[in-house]
Amino acid sequence: MTSRVHQVNDLFLLLVISKIDNVNITLNPSITLRQVLHFVVAAETGTMSEAARRLHMAPSAISMSIAELERIVGAQLCIKRKSKGLTLTSTGIVVFRQARQLLDLADEIASLSKRDRTDIRGPLTVGCFMPLGPTIIPPMLADFADQCPHVEVDFIEGYHEDLQERLLAGSIDAAFVYDMDISPALKTAPLLSVEPYILLPADHSLRDAEVVSLRDVAASPLIFFDAPPISTRVLDMYRDAGLTPEIRHRSRSYATVRSLVASGRGVAVLFQQPMLDAPYEELKVVLKPVAEPRIHTRAPATVSLAWTRSMRLNTRAQAWVDVAVERFGSASS
Repeated sequence: MTSRVHQVNDLFLLLVISKIDNVNITLNPSITLRQVLHFVVAAETGTMSEAARRLHMAPSAISMSIAELERIVGAQLCIKRKSKGLTLTSTGIVVFRQARQLLDLADEIASLSKRDRTDIRGPLTVGCFMPLGPTIIPPMLADFADQCPHVEVDFIEGYHEDLQERLLAGSIDAAFVYDMDISPALKTAPLLSVEPYILLPADHSLRDAEVVSLRDVAASPLIFFDAPPISTRVLDMYRDAGLTPEIRHRSRSYATVRSLVASGRGVAVLFQQPMLDAPYEELKVVLKPVAEPRIHTRAPATVSLAWTRSMRLNTRAQAWVDVAVERFGSASS
């Protein structure tokens, strides 16, 4: 991995320090950006060996650099265990957050004279709500690679609460989520509006209807996609319609929900459209818009990109947000 501070001389350190509020690790001019970089990469990867691989260095050199940083700071920053890898101490967690800010600001200084996204370099870690992955991640990666070819993007799929925790912990830079039940500590940029659908088996009696109401399928068991906040929204829709669904099966996998519907086990109410033609033993489904106008007081759902309010977006993350808005923002207008 190309060093994220490759183009920044350590003489800039004090200039960068002056921009960070309440930072303790940078008060000592003996600390270098290289030491900070080694610590951050080790903390992000979880092991000295993986950090060394990414930085093209020997593990012993990474370990010595972090040991020197600990000596300057006057506290142990991490605990190294063979079975569990590298674990940050309470002080290490605080220093990690400050160190990431320091490196991000160093990147900004390095790119002050750059206007072209193709000049942006370094790592970027993003998250995506699991069901959104198939429709969001491939086109986003393609567009971003065209505009920022030197940024190394890693993505993590997860669910709503997990992604928010990762954002607040600083382990990911931004995440695609539904803009519902979002922590006030996060900021969001709306991208897409998605309407609810009812998923039916291909041989269902309503397969030729243009739209289908929840009352039309009230007698059918519900295959419940059980992942908040979408699962909460679906239950609200039934409540708005004066209905109580008979939940036959629960799953957090769109593929499983789709297959259960296709095999005749029930119907599903979804927001993000799954693959209609999938190689699952010829299991076919049809997708129908929801009919009730009163339900739309709670719909559509908004897919947004979220990041932490308290941390300034680095140049890579800001480029990711900009490309996402360019790619998906026009689709909802």
